[in-house]
Amino acid sequence: MPGLIAKQPNNLYCRISTVVEAPTHHDMTKEELEYYLINERSLDINLVTLEQWLAVYEVDFNVAIKQIGSGSGNLTFEEAKEWLKEVGYQHADEFMKKIAYRWEEWEEEDD
Repeated sequence: MPGLIAKQPNNLYCRISTVVEAPTHHDMTKEELEYYLINERSLDINLVTLEQWLAVYEVDFNVAIKQIGSGSGNLTFEEAKEWLKEVGYQHADEFMKKIAYRWEEWEEEDD
């Protein structure tokens, strides 16, 4: 699964793709996350519970958001910052200042 599952600051779950460098799923309840994992990632709930899966694979939100970037052009700088604020991330402005270069490099390549 080329993506990371993390619990957002608002206690809901997200998946951040390491391919498109953007959240592909967000604001998922545990039930929605379980449905996603069963139907999209072939999680066999008979072999492992969601809690067991999360204990092994869940990533800290602060680690997961380091994957956000402009790699695919799917997420603008402002959209990324707005999403972080929407999910309750307290340090969105500071974090985005640290990773702003990712969008600057992408924009230079388009020129």
